[in-house]
Amino acid sequence: MYPALESRADILKLLGAITESRKQILDHCRRLTEVQLNDWVYPGTWSVLQNLSHLARIEALMLASIQKRPHALPREEWPAEPPAELTAIATALDEAHAGALAFLKANPEAVLKEKCQYGRQGEQTVGGVFFHLIEHEFHHRAFILHKLAKL
Repeated sequence: MYPALESRADILKLLGAITESRKQILDHCRRLTEVQLNDWVYPGTWSVLQNLSHLARIEALMLASIQKRPHALPREEWPAEPPAELTAIATALDEAHAGALAFLKANPEAVLKEKCQYGRQGEQTVGGVFFHLIEHEFHHRAFILHKLAKL
């Protein structure tokens, strides 16, 4: 089980930092060519574009799992990967992130203690899934920023 975040203000602050970081990353990406965006930098790893696409899909998946609580989200309802082009991925990132922010703002802080099922991890709390969303973003962001510096 992921550690449960139980402060809506803390989560919103971290999601705000993610918003700013994504804006900078996407601005940098808009100055790159398609070849650069799809460059693995290190063979066998994901490109910057693949990492961003993954972040968009997983944030949408986490939010869909939270909204389905207390039941598990059936696999056939999992969100699809966005099309593999920067504009579509940027839109998917914005939409998933806006959904997460709207959910937090529309619900009382007590929602963070509610049980929900998330993927293979099984039973979590809503706050635990948000913890994972933030941790997941930081993990991929580090690799994205490193790759952007190499490109």
